[in-house]
Order: sequence, then structure tokens, then C-alpha cells
Amino acid sequence: AIEDRRAEVAAREGVAGAAVPPDALTASASGLDPDISPAYAALQVPRVARETGLSEGEVSRLVAEHTTGRGLGVLGEPRVNVLLLNLAVLAAAQG
Repeated sequence: AIEDRRAEVAAREGVAGAAVPPDALTASASGLDPDISPAYAALQVPRVARETGLSEGEVSRLVAEHTTGRGLGVLGEPRVNVLLLNLAVLAAAQG
């Protein structure tokens, strides 16, 4: 299942399978994770820009704005809040 998912994500994003980050290959039991890794968000920037009409620079800026660091500077991993990012992308695309 992991290799099938890797191939699917790689084809959708137009990258080699080795470029697909680990969090793109797995999901929680609920499938409702609110966050993705900055690497997975960056992988999607060209496609999101193309589909929304925004520049890659603008989408990258929005990703950066919705990326949080480690808790207390040391706990966990940096992450991107997908819901808030999607709302920001939608707002920017609508002008």
C-alpha cells in the first residue's frame, strides 16, 4: 500500500518517488490530520500554484506563514496547518 501511495503522489506532483516525504505515504486512523510536514507542503506548491493561478512564490509565502516550529523550540517537528493554509490560498486566489 505504501509503494502504491508513493507512486500515486509522485505521479500527481510530477516528481520521482524518492522525493515523496514519509507523511505523504501514511495517514492517521481517522484520516483527519490537520497538519503536514513542510516538505510535503513544498512538494505541492507547483501544483497548487498552477491550479489556483497564484505564483509559486505566493503559494510558498503562504506555506511559510502557516508553518509552525517545534513546540517550546525543541518538541515535535515543524508542521503546516492544512486547513488554515487552504483557507489562505482560497482567499488569495479570489483576490
